Amino acid sequence: MYGAISGDMIGAPYEFDRGGKTKKFPLFGGESQFTDDSVMTVAVAEALMDTLGKSDDEIRAALVASMQKWGRRYPNAGYGCMFYQWLREKDPKPYGSFGNGSAMRVSSAGWLFDTIEETRHIASLTAVVTHDHPEGIKGAEAIASAIFLARSGSTKNEIKEYIIGEFGYDLSRTCDEIRPDYHHVETCQQTVPEAITAFLEGDDFEDVIRTAVSLGGDCDTLTCIAGSIAEAFYGIPENIANECRKRLPADILAVVDRFADMRKDKPEFHDMFLDGNEMIEIAIEIFRADSSKKNLTAVLDAIRKRMHADGHFFFPVITDEDDDRSFTFRIIRTDDGRIWHAAFTSQREFEKSPKSEVISNFIDVMMKNCLETEAAGIIINPWGQSFLLTNDLIEMMFEADGGVEYSVPDDPITEELLEDGSFLRRAIEICSRNRTKLNLIKLAKILRDSWVWIPCNAVLSDADYEAWSKVVLEAGEKGDLDSIVGHEFTNQDDIRFVPDILQNGDEYFFPVFTSEEEMGEYGKHFSKLEKHFLEAANLARNNEKNVAGIVIDPLTHPFVVPREMFEVIANMASNIEKNEGTE
Repeated sequence: MYGAISGDMIGAPYEFDRGGKTKKFPLFGGESQFTDDSVMTVAVAEALMDTLGKSDDEIRAALVASMQKWGRRYPNAGYGCMFYQWLREKDPKPYGSFGNGSAMRVSSAGWLFDTIEETRHIASLTAVVTHDHPEGIKGAEAIASAIFLARSGSTKNEIKEYIIGEFGYDLSRTCDEIRPDYHHVETCQQTVPEAITAFLEGDDFEDVIRTAVSLGGDCDTLTCIAGSIAEAFYGIPENIANECRKRLPADILAVVDRFADMRKDKPEFHDMFLDGNEMIEIAIEIFRADSSKKNLTAVLDAIRKRMHADGHFFFPVITDEDDDRSFTFRIIRTDDGRIWHAAFTSQREFEKSPKSEVISNFIDVMMKNCLETEAAGIIINPWGQSFLLTNDLIEMMFEADGGVEYSVPDDPITEELLEDGSFLRRAIEICSRNRTKLNLIKLAKILRDSWVWIPCNAVLSDADYEAWSKVVLEAGEKGDLDSIVGHEFTNQDDIRFVPDILQNGDEYFFPVFTSEEEMGEYGKHFSKLEKHFLEAANLARNNEKNVAGIVIDPLTHPFVVPREMFEVIANMASNIEKNEGTE
């Protein structure tokens, strides 16, 4: 709703061609106030929210009551003559209008419903209470449809094709072609196509608004309409929403906030593992326009990049009625008889599909699973800009990686798994190759329960050192140093083990190894102690050299755990899964 209201506010000072037909103007100023466009947008939104699931007659009655209530509350907002008279009638009737008012107030219908068919039907109801001319109804349906498609993840080309195909509007002209002769006109026929064109040409939300204002004409309504679509496509910049709120009274703000809580695009949670999938969507769109080998490679590279960055897809599933933790993947059968798994790159893409439960999972995991089924592959975004990711293409991507792992495994952590250090070493190698946040978190959890080997110098007490020196000297005097090989020496005092410290430039590091074998020749010069990683971290933290961190397997696959991570790992709960029968 902010898109429509901000468009109204920003466009209002330049109505009647007062803006010089330029995109260079202050976005908000002293004259940036809401008009009848915002008041009626709020009125329609309130009526639709109050009547969700009710009959058409109830919806129409609520629309009339709400529009009259808000219109009388704000009588000087700038209504047209016929509409102003309608607001004051006791039994108001539609008056055959094809004015652009039906399109400027309809934005909430584009957000509140699950299908484009229902969206169009409700949009027509919002129009017919006043604007029952076919062009008035068409204008409302077209804008609500554009908003529905934009918030559902459709591309601009898809929106444009739908509007042309369903409503017959001419969207062939550019804004540069429209601008010179465009003037103040209040019909749907000469406002809706221009507003949609401004949206199609804009580079972001603000640019859409500036482009619409630059066309001139009935600027507040034109920009209200363009802004309503732009918000659904781009979202609303925080600074613009804040400026809107400063200029709205409390009663309008209450409806705006209620609408924000109710609208259909509001996800239950944000899946950060889908962030970045836009690169896949862009690559697919380019490939669909030109299916060259180069563009195909670009799609596969985009998928691989997201795969290596812990990227997820949404996968539709069917859950077991008796066990909601058990599910099977939904499949799609194409005309050639082949079956496919479905995947979605974003919440918006998923919302284009029939309703289904979904899981979010790693791209590489699901591609490997697909290869083990009878499916021909995965259809990415099957109800949008779709792409057939065949099993052959999946295998090509894995071959390009040379079988190398890019994600630390999710194996249940057990004492047996960590016993010889190989699982820890494997996790370190993967993190060194692909240092993603999730991989580092997984490695930290593994380190929390791991044991490592520490190279140490054994230091005798002064008395024991003197006794040992005497043995050596006596052997030397006899000329038989070999005699002390295998000689048993029993120390009387405790032996101190002093960990070795490595230096790199001006920094010192505490070396540990995932296994005794990893020390190689280096280990032959030291005593070796096996310690829990948390104990190793304490030794490193208290070392007189003020070490910068622990370096794991410094001679083969060096990986540094910085000092600031010691406490983070120590504060983690143990992830060890106990075997049955253990306490």
